Amino acid sequence: MIRRAFAVVPFLLLALILPLAAQQQSAPPAAAAFDEGAAAAVLGTLRDGLEGHSQHRLLSAFDAGKMDGYLAFEDQIDAYFARYEGFRVTFRILQISEENQRGSILAEFQVENEPRGGGRWSRREGQLRFELERGAKGWKIVDLSPREFFS
Repeated sequence: MIRRAFAVVPFLLLALILPLAAQQQSAPPAAAAFDEGAAAAVLGTLRDGLEGHSQHRLLSAFDAGKMDGYLAFEDQIDAYFARYEGFRVTFRILQISEENQRGSILAEFQVENEPRGGGRWSRREGQLRFELERGAKGWKIVDLSPREFFS
C-alpha cells in the first residue's frame, strides 16, 4: 500500500509543476529599461566593429528597418572602411535618457584612423547623439547625428 502511494507521488508533483511552468513561460518578458549599461553595450559594439575592422559588427548596432537613409549610411561606412586600415576608438557617455520607449545617448567620441597604405594617423573627435529603440534583439540605433562623423 505504501509502495503504491509513493508511485503516485511523482505523477502528482508533475501535475502541479507543469501548469506553473506553463504560466511562467507565457508571461511576457519585462522590457529592459534603457540605462547606462545598455548605452555602453551599444557603443561598445560600435567600438568593437571599428577596432576589429568589421563593418558587419559595426552595422549590427543599427536597426536597418527603422533608420531613415540606412542604405546611404551603409555606403558611407563602406567607403570609410575602404579609406582606413585601422581604427582606435574611445568614447565617454555624457548623458542618457529614455522617453516614450526610445533611448537617447549623448557621447563624446574620438576615433583615430590609420590610412590604407600607411601614413600618418588622423584623429576625429566630437559629440555624437544616438537615438535607439528596443527591438527583438535589444537596443538598436535608429538615428545618429552628425552622420558625417564617419566619412
